[in-house]
Amino acid sequence: MSADSNRPIVGFPKEWHSFFQRHPSWPTVLRNLHEILEQVFIRDVELESRAEKIIFFMGRLCVEDFNDAFLLAANGYGFGSLKILRGLYERVVTMAYISKNPDEATSFLEYHYIHRGKLLHHAESFFGDLEVYIDKAEIAEAKSDFLTHQDRFMQTKCKKCNTKSVMHSWSKLDLASMAKKTGLDSLYFPGYYYPTLQAHATAASMIYRLKSSEGKPVSFDEGSQPDAADRSLIGAHNLTIRIIHIQDEFFKLNLTKELELLNANFKVIWGRDANSEQPLQEQV
Repeated sequence: MSADSNRPIVGFPKEWHSFFQRHPSWPTVLRNLHEILEQVFIRDVELESRAEKIIFFMGRLCVEDFNDAFLLAANGYGFGSLKILRGLYERVVTMAYISKNPDEATSFLEYHYIHRGKLLHHAESFFGDLEVYIDKAEIAEAKSDFLTHQDRFMQTKCKKCNTKSVMHSWSKLDLASMAKKTGLDSLYFPGYYYPTLQAHATAASMIYRLKSSEGKPVSFDEGSQPDAADRSLIGAHNLTIRIIHIQDEFFKLNLTKELELLNANFKVIWGRDANSEQPLQEQV
């Protein structure tokens, strides 16, 4: 944080300068992207089906993820931006899958009751009587909803002894399988797997932040991470264009010209087409 006339600035102006030196076309590209995002999401829309609501509101949430990732990347926090990218990728894949399989919307929404029931179970194991913290009626409702919906999400744990357990997710497909079914598998490694190493307590997340030089002990690298920032932003930018494509296709918005502009802008910044099958990690 720096200060000018006693007014704090949250961020690092030197990093902003460095970022825009690397990407001088970014202000125009970002303006075009935001204008089209507003066209897609800031509009009067009647959402009737569960799938429509998920596609629209999940997409809107993804826009915030992109802005979060950009804010960190432009301030030199490359690895912080990657952590945001992981969640963004998961949401885009989920949204894309449901857009192609609208009947799965009910499972996605009703797994909320399973999540809430699991949350209470874990909380009870740590804190005991939850009525000190949560209203008794709310606890009873959550437990009842869990019991009502759990049969929908049971899976066979052991075929030999015929034991079953509650599924870990709303779908029997893992994220990689969903990605393959939605054409987002080329982004799986740079958009999800690699960022996961940074988001979790892994040796990799620590090792990537260390530096060493001859004759000196290993130390923590406190500097900015422009390479990681660009690695994150190319993925976030790509996924945001995919979000608009999904919205266009699902809601029939007729955004052909807008998508052509966004793809052209993407190529100006990153030197490749957003729809290319070439893995992103080869570009950064």
